[in-house]
Amino acid sequence: MTQTPTVRAGTPPAVPAINTPEYERWTKESSLAFPGGTLTAAYGNLIQTLDVNMIGFSCNVSTKNVSVKETTVTRTIGGASSVRKAYNYTKKQFNKKNSSLAAAGYQVRIRTGIGEYTARLTGSMEDLATYLCSNAAAIYDSVYVYSPRGAEYGPFTSTVAP
Repeated sequence: MTQTPTVRAGTPPAVPAINTPEYERWTKESSLAFPGGTLTAAYGNLIQTLDVNMIGFSCNVSTKNVSVKETTVTRTIGGASSVRKAYNYTKKQFNKKNSSLAAAGYQVRIRTGIGEYTARLTGSMEDLATYLCSNAAAIYDSVYVYSPRGAEYGPFTSTVAP
């Protein structure tokens, strides 16, 4: 007995009418942060690719232990020195998008069943592929991602056996 996979996600939302507040929102740049990077494109493109309500938005907090070494500090030239003791602390890192232009990432092409658009990717293609695979239930249609050098990743598809 063979089981045929069926599409699990619903249909993408319809494009709102031009010159409405909803349409203005669709045209604004938005970022989808995932562990290891971000994908930045027009909000409308992102929500027509993934059902953001189905994505398990977890904080994906990573912790890092930081050790600060002992240092000697002189506040004024020729003045007395003092010693700052060594200490340790734990730093939490949440998903984020860096705001500097140098952290803009590189341009990728994303092709869906509706069409194709360009996006900026920070992080690695492997991290993006892992994220899309782990959130496959939220993908509306087959998604292909093309690297700047033209390598094709995908299809990432939302299917499940009935």
